[in-house]
Amino acid sequence: MLLARGMLRTSTRTCLRRPPVVHTAVRGFAKKKKKGNKADAAPKKSKGADAAPSSAEAVDIFAPAFDAPLVEGLDKTIAHLEHALKTMRGGDVNAELFDACSVEAYGDRQPLATVAHVAVASPTLVRISCFDPQLAPAVAAAVEQLEGLGLNPSVSGGDVVVPIPRPSAEQRAALAKAAGAAAEEAKKHARNHRRDAHDLLKKALGVSEDDVRAKQKAIDALVDAASKTIGAIADAKKKDIEDRN
Repeated sequence: MLLARGMLRTSTRTCLRRPPVVHTAVRGFAKKKKKGNKADAAPKKSKGADAAPSSAEAVDIFAPAFDAPLVEGLDKTIAHLEHALKTMRGGDVNAELFDACSVEAYGDRQPLATVAHVAVASPTLVRISCFDPQLAPAVAAAVEQLEGLGLNPSVSGGDVVVPIPRPSAEQRAALAKAAGAAAEEAKKHARNHRRDAHDLLKKALGVSEDDVRAKQKAIDALVDAASKTIGAIADAKKKDIEDRN
């Protein structure tokens, strides 16, 4: 009887025990991306209009645009020479002698022609009438600082009086030499423009050798003509300087 009760208690305890909890780890897997169509993919940049231009581009050597840099450069070189020679006193005194003059006026540098009128009173005297009389001292200072002229202006009311002394033989020789040096510098610039034009010609594609040689001759002809013009301008200026009485 007691044994039966003990067995009953044991079985009861066994039945009342909770079953062990089993934890199961669930592993997740990322879904594979579906392969889309090639049309949905980002388009790749193609070598087209947006691509960087090649270092050797086709150049139309017969188009006016090809000669434009050369012609413009030669014209600027000649114009610069003419401007430089104007500041050299020749046989006749004229207002162009003061073209390079700039005046400190109203907080900025102004060309003399915008603040005053230049008049040649005699072969040895120039009178500068200032539009604003208060600028006369500044105009006088600017005229005195003109390089290579050695002028000694004076203020008279709202005018600036500039005596133009006759240069000595030594001064005329120095001016003529300076004119020749300016011409040689201009010819050097012209040769540089020729070199740039030939370099551009080397980049031309699809052009026959005969056309290239013809274009080289045309470039040389333009530069040679500009050099002759430069020489003629300088010779005329030197003659004007040396013939001054």
